[in-house]
Amino acid sequence: MSNNTSADGDDAASGSDDAISSDAQTDDDDSDDSGGGSSGSDDGDGGDGADEDRHGTESGSGDGGGFPDTGGAEVPELPAGPGGSSPVTLTFDDGPHPTYTPQILDMLAAHEAKAVFCVVGEQVRRHPELVRRVVDEGHALCNHSYSHDAELKTRSVETIEQEISDTAAAIAEAAPDADVAFFRQPAMYVTPEVAPVVEDAGLTVLDWTLDTRDWKRPDASTIVADILDQVQPGDVILLHDGGGDRSNTVKALAQVLIALRAAGYEPVLPTA
Repeated sequence: MSNNTSADGDDAASGSDDAISSDAQTDDDDSDDSGGGSSGSDDGDGGDGADEDRHGTESGSGDGGGFPDTGGAEVPELPAGPGGSSPVTLTFDDGPHPTYTPQILDMLAAHEAKAVFCVVGEQVRRHPELVRRVVDEGHALCNHSYSHDAELKTRSVETIEQEISDTAAAIAEAAPDADVAFFRQPAMYVTPEVAPVVEDAGLTVLDWTLDTRDWKRPDASTIVADILDQVQPGDVILLHDGGGDRSNTVKALAQVLIALRAAGYEPVLPTA
């Protein structure tokens, strides 16, 4: 299992996964974001019409390039890949997004691949039909908090519980048959303040081991190359379908799936 830094996690010091970038394109083309964004949540679907990128700076734990060793990622064991292939798990954070999530689902369907979607509760409320589609097409859901608060570790136990339970309620309303087993903390690996609350909620922590840094909007070829250069059996790969402009992630996905399989890897769903 590789110990690669995550963009969603290695921006802990800065609230990276929740840092706002105002230079992005309009995020919600269907203009159903009229309710406005919540405080502390840059879900890329905010009421001000801006495409707010959840990331913006890298954490002090990294060196600003490559994939520094981050140590304590908490990830479940992956089942063996079919036919002796090496298992990896693809995860998509910060959605569902009305533009990018359907495109990613289409691509996964075309390549008969499964993934985990780490959904933000506010986005689930805005786009319940996409959550239903994720479940109907055989993918897994992960609770990624309700407001995507990058400072979740500083909140009270009651607030952390609310972030988790509100997201669970939103998912249950959107997809009553969904079995949600995982939780991913916004902006960083799970912290000691949050982990016990996650356990009490009956969820399994799903960190990541390979960060594509697609939140920095590299071109598609860079995303592909970074994955292939770093991937190891058992990796949990961090990508994004929400929280900003993810067009290059969409462009990269088909190449990633083809290249991973050519190298003997197969996307699988983790077991809790």
